[in-house]
Amino acid sequence: MTTVIELLYEFDQFLTTQLLKNSFTADLLATPASKFITELLVIVSIGLISYETIYWSGIYLNLWEYHAKDIFTEIPIHCAHVHIRLNVIKKSDQDKLKEYYELKQKSKYNVLYWNRLTQLSTEIFLLEKFVKYYFEFSPEDFEMNEEPELGSTIEHLRNKTLNIFKESDAYKHLDNHSITIDDVVIYNNKNQLVPKAENNNYLSKCQIETGNVIDSVILV
Repeated sequence: MTTVIELLYEFDQFLTTQLLKNSFTADLLATPASKFITELLVIVSIGLISYETIYWSGIYLNLWEYHAKDIFTEIPIHCAHVHIRLNVIKKSDQDKLKEYYELKQKSKYNVLYWNRLTQLSTEIFLLEKFVKYYFEFSPEDFEMNEEPELGSTIEHLRNKTLNIFKESDAYKHLDNHSITIDDVVIYNNKNQLVPKAENNNYLSKCQIETGNVIDSVILV
């Protein structure tokens, strides 16, 4: 108890010294009552700022969730345009493709995975470099959807990607021309696979937002 009292006394002396340095804040110490109220407000302010800093830092680092997330739900904004990086692999290399994107997520924090990423890239991708496309989504792309305010769906993006791929030279040189949207693999802006079960879901609900650069891989 003595230690606590000593700490409070030292804090009182430090705070008093700091407040007396300014003529405006010095007036807050004019009476014992005003001094008590001032110190109490300072302590409360420091405690509140510390709590908010720790709380929101924890949410940002995914250590815990926002306490009212079920009450104040976030309404996603529809995706207006995206940049697509497209490449092609053989269907037999799907396991390696999965490994590639798992490592790509990890490599953001650890450069030790870069060599293996480069090796996998050389092994599985049939195009020397990803081909880049830019897609814009106009009202006719989503006005017939159940919730048009949420924009385009994953299925629409797969179709759009497949159609533009079929116009490319890479497609013309393929032996297999029976490619469907089931052969179009989509990864969101976190390098996470968007499963086929999400075909009817909206881009904005699958971590694909306006301006994102996302990957699409065609299985042949």
